[in-house]
Amino acid sequence: MTSTDSTGALVRAEIDVAALRANAAVLAERLAPARLKCVLKANAYGHGVEIIARGLFAAGWRDFCVATISEGLRLREILGDDATILAWLYGPTTDLDAALAARIELGVSTVDSLDRLRDAAHRTKTTARVHLKADTGLGRNGLAPADWARALERLRALAPHRQRGGSETGDPEKSGPARTGPDESVLSLEVVGLMSHYAVADEPDRVETAQQTQVLESAHRELTAVLDEAQGRLGESDRLEVHIANSPAALTLLPFPGTSARVGLSLYGLSPLEDRDSQDLGLAPVMRLVSQVVNLKDVPGGHGASYGLTFTAQNDTRFALVPGGYGDGIARSASNRAEVSIRGIRYPVVGRIAMDQMIVDVGAGEVAIGDEVVIFGPDGPSAAEWGTWADTINYEIVTRISDRVDRVEIDGRKSQGHESRKTDGEDVESTRGEGAETQ
Repeated sequence: MTSTDSTGALVRAEIDVAALRANAAVLAERLAPARLKCVLKANAYGHGVEIIARGLFAAGWRDFCVATISEGLRLREILGDDATILAWLYGPTTDLDAALAARIELGVSTVDSLDRLRDAAHRTKTTARVHLKADTGLGRNGLAPADWARALERLRALAPHRQRGGSETGDPEKSGPARTGPDESVLSLEVVGLMSHYAVADEPDRVETAQQTQVLESAHRELTAVLDEAQGRLGESDRLEVHIANSPAALTLLPFPGTSARVGLSLYGLSPLEDRDSQDLGLAPVMRLVSQVVNLKDVPGGHGASYGLTFTAQNDTRFALVPGGYGDGIARSASNRAEVSIRGIRYPVVGRIAMDQMIVDVGAGEVAIGDEVVIFGPDGPSAAEWGTWADTINYEIVTRISDRVDRVEIDGRKSQGHESRKTDGEDVESTRGEGAETQ
């Protein structure tokens, strides 16, 4: 039961690429004929963007989403030119040129962004491929109703208009001799998508989801009219991608709204629904967070544990010291409530979880120094349980895992023989018994 790793890491996140690909297949089948857009923001929900992106790409997936432009640029470095990448979160001073040069599609949530993107397209001699984001009721990013109307008017003004001599200009008031500068025969701004985001799709009985869908459908009709009026000079309305659904919507809504869905949490095998777990949804957790026992000590009744001495042993017992604390992203708020698994048995975390370590009360259990400790994963507590113990949600439990934790690629189907693991670009071979590998 000894846990070893050649990198010397004490806490590691094992990332099961087979489970990842299986989850993607399950979700894609449910969504069809709509397309699955894989959300890899926040370091792929803490799972390690390089492992996740390469794993999905190798299985044939090509549509990816992130939040920020820097995440998009990193993803482009990882995947090369054949992936479609969408980002949507940027500010009024963000440099957009690099994003367009890297062919990253961008969400548009302010009217001013249309002009900024068109200018950036001219500078970089590219086409800005944009997804207009309508605020259908969530109240976060996106164009509110009055701004939506202004954005459509601005699109009309930006549509290239034919001039004598066959050249085009983006503003109808700019007539006369053809201008020198950017080649207006190529679209500088192309609307390729309409996007929004549900607020309460994880609560299927709420009426707001249907209301948001109605707002999106109205916005779709209005945007289609503008694109048709522009006669293809702003994009093709019949090729417009429409996406509002997140993981909860992808798992609960029938019929399914839109032409695609941006799925994050469920891709990693976690449930966004309170009354259904991963197994109920046909999904498998992708991350297994593990550590090891590095010290054991017998302590008498009345002995305290960790900072503040918030726990006192009632009887003689044994404490196991386990590396892993809030510096690794493990929630301090789960102190004195969380459990871990050692040799298949649950034991309580006692005292405050510190920056680097935690104390586990193993009592008279058969535990030895070097034993593997499952903090969460398929064979231990779940991320959802840790969410309950920490007064948060499973999204945060996995996303907060810090860069100090090694992400190690595994293939969970290979339960016997030699299993290839990859960490930080290095192949590591580990032996887990004898016998043929199962695929």
